[in-house]
Amino acid sequence: MVKWSKFVAASALVFSMLPLAAQEYPSRPIRLVIGYPPGGPSDIMGRVIADHLSKELSQAIIVDNRAGAGGMIGASYAATQKPDGYTLLLDGESITTRAQAVYKKMQYDPVKDFSRISRLATQRSVLVVHPGVPVRNLAEFIQYAKNNPGKLDYGCSYGAASHLGATIFSLKTGVDMVAVNYRGGSQMVSDMVAGVVQVGFYPEATVYPFIKTGQLRALAVIANERSPMQPELPTMEEAGGPRMDLSFWTGLVAPAGTPKSIIEKLVEASKRIALDPGFAKQLLPMGATPIHGSNPSTYLAETLNEIEYWNKVVIDGKIARID
Repeated sequence: MVKWSKFVAASALVFSMLPLAAQEYPSRPIRLVIGYPPGGPSDIMGRVIADHLSKELSQAIIVDNRAGAGGMIGASYAATQKPDGYTLLLDGESITTRAQAVYKKMQYDPVKDFSRISRLATQRSVLVVHPGVPVRNLAEFIQYAKNNPGKLDYGCSYGAASHLGATIFSLKTGVDMVAVNYRGGSQMVSDMVAGVVQVGFYPEATVYPFIKTGQLRALAVIANERSPMQPELPTMEEAGGPRMDLSFWTGLVAPAGTPKSIIEKLVEASKRIALDPGFAKQLLPMGATPIHGSNPSTYLAETLNEIEYWNKVVIDGKIARID
């Protein structure tokens, strides 16, 4: 009887000394790193995801905003954290696929330094013009731009989707527009509403309020499918233009080396989130829709394909890479 008691006590001691990762995951709050400031579109998306993930895992998700360098400061930080499942990163093309093409050097490897979990949502972009541009549809816009080379200005942030989207459009249509570079998106959109610049390739949710009031005119959705936010607005291809997809996706990744069992648990939670009608309802005002069926394998394949694509855009568009 004494020997058995000693055995039980020893077993309990051994269990208590097991690494946290070997215990049931998650046993404490999880930190979600968001590489953007509070209140912005990416932060709002991240907090919606964090809320749903918290419910699925029955554990608190603490949002950690580490803004700067287009999200890359947060990504660089997350890449160096312990791979135990308690640090996750809100991933997107601006810090992974597009960043790899635009920047000469990065403090992290966007492929090797992360274990992919799932892509959860996609947001569409739209081509908008100031109402002062005398066009009513995409075909008229392309013809007007060709007839007036160098006379249309588009607002953009260098190396961002607003810049690369216009570059792709010009390469595919042969139009000649002038880039007006801005440090941030808010001033860029304000200037477009004021008519300082006439053309924009922007996230739908950002410009939708101005489209509703007639301050900006939407010509096409820059995606392969129409948007539930504006179902009457054709895609660029439907409107007679080139096939283009300038969608923004959001996903979850963890530091490389995170145990497979933890990744699998996070994948299953992500699948349930994507299928939750409540999640889809929260995404709608952001011009976003859930991504279904994503997993680490498809996520990685899509990432590699996009890196190749953006590199080609940068080369074909003769865009100088950022130091």
